[in-house]
Amino acid sequence: MLSTNSTIGKRLSTALEYRWLMTEKTVLLEDPEAFDAELIQEERAEAKREAEMERPGLVMFTDRSRLEEGAVGYAVVWRNGHTWKGIKTHMDYNQEAFDAECTALARVLESASRRNTTPECITIFTDAQAAIRRMATDEPGPGQKHTLEARRHIATL
Repeated sequence: MLSTNSTIGKRLSTALEYRWLMTEKTVLLEDPEAFDAELIQEERAEAKREAEMERPGLVMFTDRSRLEEGAVGYAVVWRNGHTWKGIKTHMDYNQEAFDAECTALARVLESASRRNTTPECITIFTDAQAAIRRMATDEPGPGQKHTLEARRHIATL
């Protein structure tokens, strides 16, 4: 056992305390809800063509990044007339890329739900396949918090 008086003991104690605060809570739902969205998966070339097409409603893009030293973040962007608008968020250290992917999807839906007028449709482009699959189920596990948040935003749209 390491003493918390040693340098390494202090560092380990601080790291464990910080990680404990970041534990994700899970919720057991009595009746799982259906995911009211259409999921389409395209190969890279077809996805690029689709992303470049003019579309009705709101079109949004997400991406995430995790640096070697552990910094994690995401971005959400959309077109506003002839300019681009966006949100960039640094999520701190000691998180996974999956966390950023799930958070970005929940954030894109939050941004859409907070608009003054509800868009006729919303198209989200992302390469976060694992996060998309996670959004399709509200079962307990990693990312459930973001799934439940995303579903709340979908319900308001």
